Amino acid sequence: MWLTKLLHSFRFALEGLKYTLVTQRNMRIHFLTALGVLLLSLYLPLSKIEVLLLFITIVLVLVAELFNTVVEAVVDMITKDFHPLAKVAKDVAAGAVLLCAGLAVVVGVSIFYPYLDLLRFPYFEEGPVPPNIGMVAILVSDFFLTLLLKSWFHRLGRPQWEPSMTTSIAFCIATSVALMIHHLIIALLVYLLTALLVGTRLRIKTRRSPVVIGSLLGTAVALIGFVLL
Repeated sequence: MWLTKLLHSFRFALEGLKYTLVTQRNMRIHFLTALGVLLLSLYLPLSKIEVLLLFITIVLVLVAELFNTVVEAVVDMITKDFHPLAKVAKDVAAGAVLLCAGLAVVVGVSIFYPYLDLLRFPYFEEGPVPPNIGMVAILVSDFFLTLLLKSWFHRLGRPQWEPSMTTSIAFCIATSVALMIHHLIIALLVYLLTALLVGTRLRIKTRRSPVVIGSLLGTAVALIGFVLL
């Protein structure tokens, strides 16, 4: 009898995890990020303490997101109308998730920084193309390729697939800077500024596809350009 109750408890717990994963986009982001971090930890020679800290931090973020989902569900169950206290409850729960995510970023950077300072692309330094000419060539190529794709998708009648020119150039510049400066922290800060720009574009644009496609296109052009030049 007790074994049946125990199995039912595990099943209910898994149902809760499944519900949160299916309905909450942030939980899916946390899961994918945690998976990437764990895979990276298998590749790098981390100590037992570092791996333990990663596990604790990951679980802390996931638990915070679970409690955030609980608070949202309870508030929605109590009232469907807007209430200032309901907003406070949801905002405080979201703030707890934000603090845990910030702690996870600090722990991740502290642990991985000695191993991930690998942003050394000597192509511009050792290759035949001077850095200034190579950088201009990459940016011009990104501009014309983005313009070409915008024109092509417009002719196909699919404007939702047209890459954002601003986002494409921004990510091209950010990736180029990250590959040239040889410093992980500065590269992360550059990408943070670019992410803020993308967040602004997502708020003012009705479609997200152009922003996402532009980001991927700019990053790909910069990476390919550094390899070829």
